[in-house]
Amino acid sequence: MNASPLTRRSWRSFIGARPPGTPRTVGRGRAGHTLWQRVRASFLGFDLPVLPAPTAAPRTPDIVPRQSAGEGSRNRRPDVRPALGWFELPVLSPGGALTAAGGDAVVLEAASPDGRVAFLVRSAGEGEPSYSLELVLRGGDAGAQPLMCLIRYARPDGRMRELLVPVVRGPVGPAASYVRLPEFCIGAAWTASVSTPVGPESDWGTDTVTTSIGAALNEATREAWRRVREHVGEGLRSVIDGALR
Repeated sequence: MNASPLTRRSWRSFIGARPPGTPRTVGRGRAGHTLWQRVRASFLGFDLPVLPAPTAAPRTPDIVPRQSAGEGSRNRRPDVRPALGWFELPVLSPGGALTAAGGDAVVLEAASPDGRVAFLVRSAGEGEPSYSLELVLRGGDAGAQPLMCLIRYARPDGRMRELLVPVVRGPVGPAASYVRLPEFCIGAAWTASVSTPVGPESDWGTDTVTTSIGAALNEATREAWRRVREHVGEGLRSVIDGALR
């Protein structure tokens, strides 16, 4: 027994077919409609509208959890962004470090934004080179009162290193100091403060002062610290005296 024309038409409509040679003037929708909607539309002989494809929800940016102090210090990049009164120094690149060729050579040169202070990073030794910093104050700003610049950089273990570098004009030549940069390495992010006059209000941590004096590489830098002690309070004066012995 053959199916009735109504049954054949409903079935063709349900499965999305059309009689041969019959053009489709509008789109026939199937996706997004329930089975009951499709059966009812097929029985009545009308096309369901084509529904727009669902759009993907915008992806929420990944949130990196903040680590507590002491957690994953080796994998955490320390924050050395310059604050007010500070400026960022260029990072030592592997290519620049290779120019040392095992001898004492300048591998990085930089200057403060106003051009008053020059920073010369030197490298010495083969294999694992050690780095030092020559800080030179340009112009006639350095008089009898010493100036102080604070250097801050990231150590390989992720912690910060701070060094105080005093400058004072000597008998001849520009005001300059020469210090060791302990644990300074290629790619280390570092910043420097603007040079400020030393006075009774100057206040630095005992450990920072002791480490900084121990990093002095020549007598001119140690002499600058002796001049610093003449302008600071009694507490810092005793710390400087103890570190200079």
